[in-house]
Amino acid sequence: MNCPACERQLSAYIDDQLALETRLELEAHLDECPRCRADFESHQAVWEAAHLSAGEAPPATLWEGIISRLEQPAQTTRLDDLALMLRGLAAQVQDLQRGLDELRQDLGSAAEPETLRQGIRVRTNPFAPGPPRESSVARLVRRSS
Repeated sequence: MNCPACERQLSAYIDDQLALETRLELEAHLDECPRCRADFESHQAVWEAAHLSAGEAPPATLWEGIISRLEQPAQTTRLDDLALMLRGLAAQVQDLQRGLDELRQDLGSAAEPETLRQGIRVRTNPFAPGPPRESSVARLVRRSS
């Protein structure tokens, strides 16, 4: 058995799900290979820790609590709540506008916004269609005349 085959079968080995012949091959490889032996010991330690840790049982009233919450009527958003949300959004928009104005001032854009656009280089699209080419038929007609 080689290392990759051993690694693939470690979990099945730990869970005692391997055929006897495969199990013996894997054990022989583990005896010879310190790297795979270390991997096995690591897997086994994790497996034992997971099985030793006992999870707490959920409270007996958990399910009843879930059902009672599901049976409660859905709360609707009131008009006052919506107005409050809109005020918050408006304040955020104002903050963004102030930040944009400060950025423009920092860039020295007291001039028109068009001057800003002229200073920005935009790469042309290499896949954009170019000027129309003369068709093959048109070239033949032109050559023959």
